[in-house]
Amino acid sequence: MAKLTHIYVGNNKLSSFPEELSHLKNLEVLCAPSNFITDIPPALSALKRLTQLDLSRNRIKNVPHEIFNMRSLWLLDLSHNEIETLPEIDPEGLYFGEILLHNNKLLCVPDNLCRLKNIEYLSLTHNRLLYVPAVIIRTEAKIKVDHNPFLAYVPMYIRTDNCGTQKFLEAHMLPNVTLTYADRDMIVSPKIKQVFSVQWNAYCPSLKEFALRSLCVWKTPFSKDHVPKIVYEQLLSGPAASCMQCLRPMFTYSFICLYQHGSQYPFDAQYFCSKSCHSAFKQLMNIRYQNLIVLQELDFKIKPFGFLPT
Repeated sequence: MAKLTHIYVGNNKLSSFPEELSHLKNLEVLCAPSNFITDIPPALSALKRLTQLDLSRNRIKNVPHEIFNMRSLWLLDLSHNEIETLPEIDPEGLYFGEILLHNNKLLCVPDNLCRLKNIEYLSLTHNRLLYVPAVIIRTEAKIKVDHNPFLAYVPMYIRTDNCGTQKFLEAHMLPNVTLTYADRDMIVSPKIKQVFSVQWNAYCPSLKEFALRSLCVWKTPFSKDHVPKIVYEQLLSGPAASCMQCLRPMFTYSFICLYQHGSQYPFDAQYFCSKSCHSAFKQLMNIRYQNLIVLQELDFKIKPFGFLPT
């Protein structure tokens, strides 16, 4: 048993894993789809050689932090379960190439999920997503978010199908910021403390924002004892978005523009770190499409958590 490297136990009516499984130090592949498993034991994180974990088509509701941050995993398949939330993820040192989370009950995913350096395929289709991370995923990777009925807007680089077809009626219950346009609630990440419209609020990034961007881009070594606590915490948490023009990370948004194709949902969301990047992007789009596409910013208002319509 100690020399086992692959275990396939699909369609076996399993409801849990035996404790001895975590002692198989040579295990590389564990596949247990189509069972009755409800919990993933955190002890599985002791399997330091495990590269593939397939627990699709079970009854899992929660994912332990230890499993979602396993450094050895390349493939994680948790599709067709009952997962509503995911733990935070620390992308540094993680090896993930494919993460399959389609057909669950997710309202959101960690912002840092798109910062995984090796990710090639991320499947989030058929969930209940309210927003997707605004950090640009690596160009070689594919992210699928089709069939999320409450997803009212997506970053411009993501193509979608059958999204934004329904209103999310409980937006006031969420601990984050909500954009409202044409009676549509568009939820943004809890990381975002301020959102600025190009039309009405020209904005110059603060010194703190410049410091965060510089430390992140140049990977400057620092000690938590030598930087303000809030700066240290934001650096560990990672950026909230990437500029659509220069790809620099942003910890607070300078500009957010929403562009709607006719009467169709979802909106395209465009994020920019400065007014100059926004202007350069618009000029590039006008040249590329010969002025056939008008990038008109939409007026919207911001309502904080707890806002109730009167």
